[in-house]
Amino acid sequence: MAAESDPSARLAIALDTDDVDEAMQWARAVKGMFGIAKVGLQLFSAYGPDALEPLMRLGFKIFLDLKLHDIPVTVEKSAKVISKLGVAYMTVHAAGGVDMVKAAASGLNEGAASANISSPQLLGVTILTSVPMASSADLSARISILIEAGADGLVCAPTDLIRINSLVPGFVKVVPGIRRLEDSLGDQARVSSPDEALAAGADILVIGRPITASPDPRRAAEEFFSIVKNRSN
Repeated sequence: MAAESDPSARLAIALDTDDVDEAMQWARAVKGMFGIAKVGLQLFSAYGPDALEPLMRLGFKIFLDLKLHDIPVTVEKSAKVISKLGVAYMTVHAAGGVDMVKAAASGLNEGAASANISSPQLLGVTILTSVPMASSADLSARISILIEAGADGLVCAPTDLIRINSLVPGFVKVVPGIRRLEDSLGDQARVSSPDEALAAGADILVIGRPITASPDPRRAAEEFFSIVKNRSN
C-alpha cells in the first residue's frame, strides 16, 4: 500500500460499544482527523447494518471487523451480503484456512458486482494482539494462507510488523494495539507507540480506548493525527 498523503486515511477509530449514540459521539469527536470507522462485533450485533449508514454520512470509510470464521459456504454467503453494504474493509480469521479465505473473497466480489460498487478489501486477522506471544511458525503459516487465498491485506500486532514486511511487503497492514506511554494496556499484550508502528511499516493504525476512554477524545485524536501527519511530511 502506497503511503497516503492524507493522514486521516491512515487512522481508524475503534467504535467498540453497543450504544450507537456513544459511537456517533466518538466519531464526531475525531471527524476530519480519522478517516476510517471500525465497527466490530459488539456494535454490529446491537444494530446490524443500521450502525453503518450514519457513519458513512459523516464521511467515514467503514472497516467492518467481524472476523468471519466458519465453513467456506457460510463465509462466502455472509461476505456477499456484507459487500453490498458499501464497506471498505472486511476481516476474516486467517486460521480458517485457504478455502475459507478464498470463499470470502469470492463472496465479496460477487456481492459488490451485483450492487455495482467497489469490492471491500479483504483483511486476514493473523494473531490477536491480546495473545502474549506469536510464534514465527504460526505467523508464517497464516500469512501463507492469505497469500494463496488472494487476500488484500492483514491485521496484525505492531510487534509482528518487521517479520510480516519480509514476507508480504505489498500487503495492506492494519495495526491495532497502538498505545502512547501514558495509555493503559488494557487487554492488549503486544503493543507499540504510533511512531514505532509507522516506522515498522503499518499502513493503517486502529486506535480505540486511548481516545474513547479519554476525558477529551478530540484532543487525544489530535495527538495521533499530528504524529501521522508529521511522518507523512
